[in-house]
Amino acid sequence: MRGDSGLSGSLFERIREAANPSSYQNPKEALVRSVRRNLQQILNTRSGSCYGSPELGIGDLDNISSVSMNLRDTTAQKIRRCILRYEPRISEVIIVATQRDDNAPLELRFHITAIIDFSEARDVCEFDILLSNHQHYRVE
Repeated sequence: MRGDSGLSGSLFERIREAANPSSYQNPKEALVRSVRRNLQQILNTRSGSCYGSPELGIGDLDNISSVSMNLRDTTAQKIRRCILRYEPRISEVIIVATQRDDNAPLELRFHITAIIDFSEARDVCEFDILLSNHQHYRVE
């Protein structure tokens, strides 16, 4: 989080937590969970479907593969740009395409390392992203 607010989630997440006080949890864990949910939402948004931000999302991989010979690197770059633009709570994003799984050759996996700002501290946060053969991103 940037600033001194110390808030750890989206507006709706904070409202839900305030309405249900028994669900309070470790603020840092709540922040990481919120970031993970947001990453999954922004990566799975169809490019061009949001009128306010038409560039939101990754775009169709069929178009990427016809233009680029290296689908993994091109997809990793697009994911990085999308994350930096639409998830302001993290910075210094490094994305590495992981080795292909012989049991699931159509899936792409990426490992993300980023800095997350929490209150007045900074911490390293890691996520794995799986792109299924149905072009659906899952953030773990």
